[in-house]
Amino acid sequence: MMNERPAHDRNWLSRRLPPPVWGRFPETVSSLADNSRQVEDGTLFLVRPGSGFRWEYVDEALDRGASFLVADHTAFSEIDSRPELSVRIRDIAGLSLVEDLPRTAGQLASAWWSDPSVSLKVVGVTGTNGKTTSSFLTRAVCRSGGMPCGLIGTVVFDVGKGESEAPQTTPGALLIQSLFADSLRNGLKAVSMEVSSHALDQGRLEGTTFSVVHFTNLTRDHLDYHRTMEAYFEAKSKLLFWKNPDGSHPVAVVHTGDEYGERLAKELEKSGRRFLTYGEGPEAGIRPLQVDVGLSGIRGKVRTPRGDLFIESSLSGHYNLQNILGAIGCGEALDIPPEKIVEGIRSLSGVPGRFERVEAPTGFAIIVDYAHTDDALSNLLRAVRPVTRGKVITVFGCGGDRDRGKRPRMGKVAGSLSDFVVVTSDNPRTEDPEAILDEIEPGIRETGTPYVRLTERKSAIAEAIRRALPGDAVVIAGKGHETYQILGKEKIHFDDREIARLVLGEIVS
Repeated sequence: MMNERPAHDRNWLSRRLPPPVWGRFPETVSSLADNSRQVEDGTLFLVRPGSGFRWEYVDEALDRGASFLVADHTAFSEIDSRPELSVRIRDIAGLSLVEDLPRTAGQLASAWWSDPSVSLKVVGVTGTNGKTTSSFLTRAVCRSGGMPCGLIGTVVFDVGKGESEAPQTTPGALLIQSLFADSLRNGLKAVSMEVSSHALDQGRLEGTTFSVVHFTNLTRDHLDYHRTMEAYFEAKSKLLFWKNPDGSHPVAVVHTGDEYGERLAKELEKSGRRFLTYGEGPEAGIRPLQVDVGLSGIRGKVRTPRGDLFIESSLSGHYNLQNILGAIGCGEALDIPPEKIVEGIRSLSGVPGRFERVEAPTGFAIIVDYAHTDDALSNLLRAVRPVTRGKVITVFGCGGDRDRGKRPRMGKVAGSLSDFVVVTSDNPRTEDPEAILDEIEPGIRETGTPYVRLTERKSAIAEAIRRALPGDAVVIAGKGHETYQILGKEKIHFDDREIARLVLGEIVS
């Protein structure tokens, strides 16, 4: 991984780690890594057993030159039961044990790069839906306010040298801190970042100083991991009640449009922390007064704690009004002048894979969106329906090896808000695509809406487009910005937008 700092010495380690149980601290450490492929001579290697981990990785790290290892007590019992590995660690390196490895990893990484988030305005956004658009909007608002701002999210990373494709929503602790360091080195003053519930639950943000934390909403998702909605909520709540390393607390921005946001607002009020609320109700600190929402954009008056704003945005859909209100809240929390907040919102023309229009010279609309939960799909289709003269034709599927409970729910939403549905594969992964469709189908049947099922996604998109007539809208949901499809354990190139253009080309020609 990236390492632009000089090597740290033994004293640096001894101030941050317990005394070694085996061996001794090395004279110097050249880098940090938790992936054996990134180890070089003098690397401090963090042993983090988990899904996909193999103990051969520790051997590989030693082969590559790891000079010291850090593990927790659970991992130590495994190491101690492997005599050959134990001898190698004693002979080649050394080992310290910590109580909380994720927390230690974040703190080590932050210290390694001289606590870069302290010198940045880091805005973290979490929630089931809206994180990506909200983070793009916040970046635009910061930039407009004279605060050069980067982005760490689902679609792209931007640390001040252009955008690059994001490998995951919230990266691991070591990469996060190196991205902050790069942002600072490249002249940025702020970073807008998406924060996933997995990252919060796994402690990937430890060592980070947040200036603002933002909660968009909470609806069913990721229950294959969290198991219950309450556990999912608790994971998200960690960001809203974040305590920075120096003991300070970020300003919280909370959407109070659902029960979870209301709970958070009440708990934040009891805690005495500073927070701002937004939503539709009169009790929200940031709320729309007279706002028009259409396919061509959003414009109107919004009430804020510092007075009313007149906003204009080319983003479409009522749910994007909520994202705009949240970005206004983040701008307020950062004390950005109101006119610069308005300017920033106006400057964002769109977000890849979020209500993204594919030009169709055929008289009907094609909209590609990442909506992959029942709530997100409902929001999307409710935005499309009022501005569509003809029929709404929806293409969607559900991911394999993920929360199965949402499948019939998504089927019901699609059937209730569409005139015709083409149900297909999303990323089936290791599940049988037909079995996934079997679990979606009851929800569609319940609505009585006509539908077809085509497991091959390309054929499904083609079927929807060939059925469309002037005035209709074809909505292709679930993958949005993604440029791949996961079949089994293989990732193949697949882009809904490319396929839509290809089919259109065949029709027009």
